[in-house]
Amino acid sequence: MAKDTPSMAKNKIKRSLGAICDPHPSKKEEKALWEYFNSQCAYCGLEIEKGSRAGHLDHLVPSSEGGTNSIFNHALSCAKCNGDEKREEQWDSFLKKKAEDEVIYRLRKSHIEGWLQQAPTGMNDPEFILMKESIINKALSDFDSSVAKMRELRNKCT
Repeated sequence: MAKDTPSMAKNKIKRSLGAICDPHPSKKEEKALWEYFNSQCAYCGLEIEKGSRAGHLDHLVPSSEGGTNSIFNHALSCAKCNGDEKREEQWDSFLKKKAEDEVIYRLRKSHIEGWLQQAPTGMNDPEFILMKESIINKALSDFDSSVAKMRELRNKCT
């Protein structure tokens, strides 16, 4: 097992603070997602057995691109679509490839967009985002300062 390093701790601080405002979906929210998508992959329509490892919650907009952990930024996906095929591709372009024809594409896209539209708007508010980032950046700056002080202290003792 890797030893804890300051950079690992800093990453944990960032993720932990972010999760206060943007937690992962609850079991109740996951159940609502499964029901909305009728236990079928949003991309290929494959029937997925609830509770199986074949069902994935796929981020529609990745967190690396500003997406949240809100349940409304997820779609139900089969393991093949989410794990093997989609990778870093945008959901809409991936869906277009997966749909057998334009009618199915439009139906599935409309269904996913209907889910997206249920998302509360507060976490996407630019002022909220700036405030959250400011708080996290301050904590990380304080951490960096503390690490520097601890290194100075260590150097005095050795």
